[in-house]
Amino acid sequence: METENSKKKTSIDKVTDFIENKVAPPLVRLSQVRYLEALQKTFIAIMPYMILGATATLVNNLPGLFAEKTGLNLPAVSAALTSIIKPIQPTLLQIVFVTINLLALLTVVLNGYYLGSFYNKKDSDVNPVASAIVAMVSFLCFINFTNLSKNFDWPSYILGAPSMFGGIIISILSVEIYRWFIHKKITIKMPESVPPMIAGAFTSIIPVSIIVIFFSVVGAGFKNFDFLQLLNKWTSYLVIGGSGFAAQFLGFFLDRILWFVGLHGSNIVSSVMQPIWTSMITSNINAFAAGKPIPYMFTNEWINSYVRISVFPIALLCCMSKVKRYKVLGKLALPGTIFNIAEPIMYGLPIVLNPILFIPWVLGFSFTFILNAILATIGLIPPIAAMVVWTMPAPLAAFIGSGFKFSGLIFSLLNYVLIFLIFLPFFKVLEKQELKREQEESEESQE
Repeated sequence: METENSKKKTSIDKVTDFIENKVAPPLVRLSQVRYLEALQKTFIAIMPYMILGATATLVNNLPGLFAEKTGLNLPAVSAALTSIIKPIQPTLLQIVFVTINLLALLTVVLNGYYLGSFYNKKDSDVNPVASAIVAMVSFLCFINFTNLSKNFDWPSYILGAPSMFGGIIISILSVEIYRWFIHKKITIKMPESVPPMIAGAFTSIIPVSIIVIFFSVVGAGFKNFDFLQLLNKWTSYLVIGGSGFAAQFLGFFLDRILWFVGLHGSNIVSSVMQPIWTSMITSNINAFAAGKPIPYMFTNEWINSYVRISVFPIALLCCMSKVKRYKVLGKLALPGTIFNIAEPIMYGLPIVLNPILFIPWVLGFSFTFILNAILATIGLIPPIAAMVVWTMPAPLAAFIGSGFKFSGLIFSLLNYVLIFLIFLPFFKVLEKQELKREQEESEESQE
């Protein structure tokens, strides 16, 4: 006769099997779509520049955090910081200009390259570098150069985050047209004696010429019609729709579910959500730099700082455990969990496919998300307006990312405590079972 515990375990196993066999495979396949795969590689490549630009913005605006009647209200500190930062301000602004303000252009070039690399594996005549260049030039076809000032001023809305989605669509279209011409052999064919580099350049002449002419006509050939601006307006609705609590919570919930069945949920979810996340945090950075209200609360950086934090509390539970295996695992994993390395705990405890830990991992973290969202909505938890490296401890990331607000640091630390308390009763059940198993094995060995 089945016990009550075995029935519960069987029910969880059925849910786990359903997620692993029905829910996860389509999501994994979606993340492997060539366009999403190229975009994922693109955003990984530009991440250092995003962090650098965000840091420069933060440093440039540091005096304002201590200004009179604002921030920490320490005008003497603000004046001292201003005297230090002012000489290097041109450098800081230049860093912002070539990173944050060129985000769309960087995305277009890299996306063109990675998409071209995908097709190059199937057809060596498709050149990744040529794909990157044609994507860049196609994007520039939509910019009205006659409106640029004499000092070659590039407003951020032209090459920055607001044009990112439009740039992605243009880069995909340009590479697809380029690839189609190559595939159909509508090219200039050179004799075999011609060096490959020169032959490759001639191969691109016809496709590139047609693409640039076509996009130039669409981009500037119609009076009072700005296709890029129209495209940016349409895609802005996508960002607004994906930036709210419901969309971000759903993405986070899927992240927890996928991790539970052993898949890298963060990578799978980010393959779809990354363009929206990038646009959101870039808008926050620009608003912070301009001294305006932060527009987006539920950014990926907000989730990392307050909700996802790390598995440090679980590693701490392991260190306190009476089970020898857990104690050793905790000591080995604890340093890494401080810097957001989760795999030793995920697969060593394990959390993956562990029925007892399903509730705290999926529902417990979901509760943490909802609670923090409520606190953020009523103004207790500050938004995140800067990017930091993903290995930075969550409380420190919250402190820096929120513009050096101690409330961010405090609430991030409190979430460590909350996760610890959520996992504690379930971990005790797990520990009790493991101690019983160890005792039984000990008795069997003595016999």
